[in-house]
Amino acid sequence: MRDAEIVGTLDAEGAFPHPWVREAMLAVPRAAFAPDTVWRADPATGRYTAVDRHADPDAWDEVVLRPEPVVTQVDDGTADTVGDVASSSLSDYRAVASFLTELDVHPGQRVLEIGTGPGWTAALLAWRLGDENVVSVEIDPALAAGARATHARLSLAPTVITGDGTLGAPDHAPFDRVHATAAFTHQVPYAWIEQARADAVIVAPWSPGCGAGALLRLVAGDDGTASGKFVRSVAFMELRGQRDDGGEGFEAAREAEPATGEAAVEWVLESLYADGNFTHAVALHLPDVRLETLGGGAVWRLWDGGRSWALVDDRPGIGKAVQGGPRRLWDEVDAALRWQDEHRVHGYDFGITVDPNRQWAWAEHPERRWEM
Repeated sequence: MRDAEIVGTLDAEGAFPHPWVREAMLAVPRAAFAPDTVWRADPATGRYTAVDRHADPDAWDEVVLRPEPVVTQVDDGTADTVGDVASSSLSDYRAVASFLTELDVHPGQRVLEIGTGPGWTAALLAWRLGDENVVSVEIDPALAAGARATHARLSLAPTVITGDGTLGAPDHAPFDRVHATAAFTHQVPYAWIEQARADAVIVAPWSPGCGAGALLRLVAGDDGTASGKFVRSVAFMELRGQRDDGGEGFEAAREAEPATGEAAVEWVLESLYADGNFTHAVALHLPDVRLETLGGGAVWRLWDGGRSWALVDDRPGIGKAVQGGPRRLWDEVDAALRWQDEHRVHGYDFGITVDPNRQWAWAEHPERRWEM
């Protein structure tokens, strides 16, 4: 499919509440931002294989000219032909449309974007607002340079800064909108709120340690705070400074800290993991706990980024949790699950409030809150 076909299909499905997003996607095609080497996932191994535009143009077209995300870098740019971890991508059209709809930008407003990547969303915003009103921050120098070069080829010139997006762009503040394309995991970087004007909208994906991600839409107050709810499910790569080593950290903690006991498991773990209401509740009560599932979701490995761990297995004939370290991670997760089972809060009725010193999660209204 070509860009116009993809955009036309999405338009027929109602994906563009704001017509300018459709018009921008037609004027600034996503394929123009795909590098000569893109990456295709192997479902059997979970690894990525390079697809070179010049060596195999048909395969390159197959990867790029489709609605789904296109991986444009793996292993932070260190891989040549095969890689393990996707580290940059062109987002799928629907996700970008939903982001820009929630961002709700209008001519004359200034936008801070976190995570330039290949540069497509920065270009869409520049098409709408003008180059002078878009500032995008990219931590990877090669990605930032590539985005600038593509913008120039398309006669666009948003400001692309090479730097740590968690720090924002203080020299260019204040902003009317903040748009993050890389997910936060534990805390919303306060610089994003600090550099936003009162009533500014901040839209950022959340990639919790437990379960599927969601899109958070905050509105800045005039007192240095921002507050808002999760509005839809999304999956985005994490901010590089907030990524962890997942299973390796769990195994290191398990080796260093012996198990201190067993506990019964009274939950059907596979069903809970598939229920965003429960995983949101756990992630917001225990934002520092990382969860990896095995066995189709019936086995949970929990790790707090330090010395505490838990292995939870509810497969037939097992049904137990083993834990070690200073914290009783399964006990904490079990308490969060019981809280959700009692209160039955929908995943999109959770929210976050950020102030200069703390971050709060809340359920249904900001007064029903707890510190994260």
